[in-house]
Amino acid sequence: MKKFLLWFTGILLFIGIGIYIGSKYLQRNWKPLLEEQLKKAVINSTDSLYKIEYKNLDVNPLNGNLKLVDFKLIPVMSVYQKLKDARKAPDNLYQLSVDVLVIRNVNAKEAVKTKKLSIADIIIDHPQLQIINDRQYYNDTVEVKKPKKNPYQLIKDIFKELKINTIKLQDVDFTFVNKSNKTEKKTSLKNLNIEINDLMIDSLSSQDKSRVYYTKNVQINIKEYQIATPDSLYYVKMNNLSFSTLRNELELNDVKLEPRLAKVPFYKKVGYAKDRFDLEFKNIVIKDIDFDLFLKQQRLFAQSLSINKAKVDVYNNNAYPKHRSNKTGKFPHQQLLKLALDMRIGELNLKAVDISYSEFDAKSKKTGRIDFKNVNGKIKNVTNDSASLAKNSLMVAKVNTYIFGKAPLNLTLRFYMNSRSGKFDYSGEIGAFDGKILNTIVTPLGMAEINSVNVKKINFSAKANQNTANGTMQFYYDDLNINVLKRDVDGTLKNQGLASTLANKFIINKQNPSKKGEFITGRIFYERPSYASFFNYLWQSLFIGIKESVGVNHEKEEKLRKSALRVGSIVNDAKDAFSSIKGTLQERKEKRQLKREENKKEKELEQKE
Repeated sequence: MKKFLLWFTGILLFIGIGIYIGSKYLQRNWKPLLEEQLKKAVINSTDSLYKIEYKNLDVNPLNGNLKLVDFKLIPVMSVYQKLKDARKAPDNLYQLSVDVLVIRNVNAKEAVKTKKLSIADIIIDHPQLQIINDRQYYNDTVEVKKPKKNPYQLIKDIFKELKINTIKLQDVDFTFVNKSNKTEKKTSLKNLNIEINDLMIDSLSSQDKSRVYYTKNVQINIKEYQIATPDSLYYVKMNNLSFSTLRNELELNDVKLEPRLAKVPFYKKVGYAKDRFDLEFKNIVIKDIDFDLFLKQQRLFAQSLSINKAKVDVYNNNAYPKHRSNKTGKFPHQQLLKLALDMRIGELNLKAVDISYSEFDAKSKKTGRIDFKNVNGKIKNVTNDSASLAKNSLMVAKVNTYIFGKAPLNLTLRFYMNSRSGKFDYSGEIGAFDGKILNTIVTPLGMAEINSVNVKKINFSAKANQNTANGTMQFYYDDLNINVLKRDVDGTLKNQGLASTLANKFIINKQNPSKKGEFITGRIFYERPSYASFFNYLWQSLFIGIKESVGVNHEKEEKLRKSALRVGSIVNDAKDAFSSIKGTLQERKEKRQLKREENKKEKELEQKE
């Protein structure tokens, strides 16, 4: 891409030189001379690999205006093939067409004397650029390369200085064709606008720290962008992207990951229980980007990335079979290390983010849902850069939110980025709330109902890696009472009276601490199944701590199961005995009825006689 920009700059320079020559000599044959010089410029700067075509060239040397219509830069494929045969072909081929190119107010007369060329505006309307990438293996092994000339070296024999106030590329269509792999892939970008301000090329401008590639500012804007994901399940949409090298800031507005199918057809197509995402980010801003480092080394270093006003909706349907793949080594911080893009973000900020997870349960035939409202927080030292990690390998996330918009939650996660086992710690506190708000998720997914519980606070902390989590939980509450539910034949969820009574009387603790002041600390110990995701792992380990805190441990669960079996056996025996007695009584009743009818008939016969 840099080489193409150098060629394109060369073309513009030679156009300016043409105007300069026309102003100096003002001969009748200036136009053929300019056209000849322009074509030579392209041939010389591209080693004959490219040629140019255009419909019309209109130059006015007196006012310094130029108009080029239907301009095309075309690769010469016969030359390209010869370069391939000689193992000298480049990895990329470029094809450019421009509807109209306009250059305004060139100071050609002054440039004759001062050797300083000034151009007010260059406007390029609807440029269409296609880059075809076909990597040649020998380019990776070439040790000695031909020295490249910078823009000043291209002009120094004619001009001491070139200054362009504004360059505008309007309505750019960009297409990247990747032919380096077995399957050809094409990526397109439309509605792209670029404005370059205060371009200065002289002997010192390359060392000017206030400039990026000889310019004071490059502004890039993309509107109404949409692309389908490779799996055809989603659209990625974006209303607007803007970037400025002067502000070192990239801003994206109304970014969406939008499902292409409604929930029912989505799962029919997928065929298994898979998370369905619906994401919307109102505003994303990346500040203080090292643009020069990104261009030279493709490394994204920035001071901050802020996500403002976002909605994250995740849905699953466990009526479909589970697709259990091994998720070991795929935690968020481990995935960050595997990114192909080297990056270092000093601080990732979350502001006013709403997160929702819902799941349809095959057993209850209901959908459970949990909401985290108004998530705010910071994640510091987000990096996979080895040099940065050598100095500081700890990534820390601190977030606060409201569960169902009511229960305040503060959470801290510490990720040890250099740990081979994916080591991390987590700790947090949940404030006071009415526990019945949890029925939205507990009833459909847990087949239980919270009749009452007054949660005062929950504190938890644990040390974990990709295999086990170990920690403690302090759960302060009172007035706990639950119902154990079952799904009836008519589809409704009904209370299992016996199981509920056993649970409330013999299993769970009604309050913590107890009336005697005894406090039960829940122990968190959970061995992660290989298929469990990071967030499932967090939830399951916390759930272990909650169960321990309310008095439900393995021994009590086993005791309840055996008691239920014994009571169930007694109840069944009682039912059998009752049925037997009921049958005997019914038999006696029927005999008495029969006897009465016989006696009645005998009396009727006696009266007739």
